[in-house]
Amino acid sequence: MNINKFDLNLLVVFRTLYEERNVTKASQKVGITQPAMSNALNRLRYLMKDELFIRGPKGMRPTPRAVELSLPIQIALSSLESTLTDIKFDPLSSRKLFRLAMSDDIGPLLLPNLVSFLEKNSPNSRLSVISDQGNDALKLLDFNEIDFAIGRFESIPSRFGSKVLFEERFLCMMRKEHQFSKEKKLSIDQYLASKHLRVAPTGAPISPVDRALNQLELERNISVRIDLITLSPNALKNSDLILTLPSKTAKRLANIYNFSLVELPLELEKRYTKIVWHKELTNHPAYDWIRERIMAEHK
Repeated sequence: MNINKFDLNLLVVFRTLYEERNVTKASQKVGITQPAMSNALNRLRYLMKDELFIRGPKGMRPTPRAVELSLPIQIALSSLESTLTDIKFDPLSSRKLFRLAMSDDIGPLLLPNLVSFLEKNSPNSRLSVISDQGNDALKLLDFNEIDFAIGRFESIPSRFGSKVLFEERFLCMMRKEHQFSKEKKLSIDQYLASKHLRVAPTGAPISPVDRALNQLELERNISVRIDLITLSPNALKNSDLILTLPSKTAKRLANIYNFSLVELPLELEKRYTKIVWHKELTNHPAYDWIRERIMAEHK
């Protein structure tokens, strides 16, 4: 393709369509009419020899070719914008969409204050939150599907930036009527004699407690497994299951549902919750602003 004959404005159109997945919203964001946006998309399709975006029940779905193009186009535009302009960001007037991924145990710890902060300080901005975790969230960062991933990561490649938001230890949570609920700390025999609830999505790595038990050639009895922490109170309230979970979420749920918290019989590694971003795709004051706010809440 001859770049001299390529309209670079089409790259802006592509990026906006990829972010919004809706022709009407994309045209409003770019500041052109809907017919002009549709015309620009048709030009892109002709030049790229691909449909790029296909209409579906949830909006415009990117084709594999569009997904492939999204990262280099975003990097190129971000680099061009930072080179040519002194980028300004006014939170009060901005209509920026901030896209986050976090698990349902972290959401209740972050979202109440974050939503309140945005309502007061950037009332026209928008927030989108999905629950992808781990490597799935890192892939979304690579494909520019999200701006930040928040959670626990086994390893973080060098193309990403990251900061620790908070650290937690692990606790055992159970109903008040559980035979061990009055204990301050469970013995290893009590822990292994109990039935356990594990909260983890399909394909999740081995948990810290199971890793520690494996090193001792021990195994606990996981009789119930679910993938959402929000379901755990329903599993615990009428059973003698024990749930081992990070302390912040444990204290929050115990306070709401009147559960008991008891110390583990093992010394486990701390859980570090991190905020992660793609270094080349977040070179903009808006991302600095929201990232610093999220980090300030947990210093």
